[in-house]
Amino acid sequence: MAIYEQMQAQLQELMDLVKQDEQYTAAVAYGALQAYRDNARAHQQRTARIVELKRNYGLK
Repeated sequence: MAIYEQMQAQLQELMDLVKQDEQYTAAVAYGALQAYRDNARAHQQRTARIVELKRNYGLK
């Protein structure tokens, strides 16, 4: 059962990261947040993790 728990945790992480990415993108688009170096770096790391998780599960 450990494999299923790991999959569930990773899929939950993916969902959370996508939600955070949407919120960040919307905030920058509406001008509520400036894309400074620190938060842009966090966004890049988040995006890289999203891509990694999507590849693990064969998602586009």
